[in-house]
Formats: sequence, C-alpha cells, structure tokens
Amino acid sequence: MSVKDELMNILQRVWNKLQDLPQASPLEVGAFSILILFAATVLFLIVLSFVSCCCCGKSKYHTSRVQPL
Repeated sequence: MSVKDELMNILQRVWNKLQDLPQASPLEVGAFSILILFAATVLFLIVLSFVSCCCCGKSKYHTSRVQPL
C-alpha cells in the first residue's frame, strides 16, 4: 500500500468513529476526545517549534561568547 492509501484508510476510520459518536458510550466518547486532544497538541507543538526556530531568527537570549585577550 502506498502512503496515500494508508492515510485515506486512517481518515476513513476516523470519519466512521465520528459518525458513530452520538450512539457511543461515554467511555468511548472520552477516549476519542483524549486522542483528538493529544493529536491537536502534537500538531500545535510542531507548529510552535517551527515558528520559534525558523521564523524568528536569532534569539536575543543567546549567550555571547567571550573572546580571550
């Protein structure tokens, strides 16, 4: 299977879970919410690290190197 097929398979399973969520037990709803929150947190941290490392340039908190006399 290609990567595209794998991704489509995962998205299809998530879509099926979302459609079955109104009839799910409270335990399943809670577990699914925690998984979605975890995935959103990981994506947010990736974006935040990209912005802080690549877009901001040199940080003002870098220690200056002292040159010997």
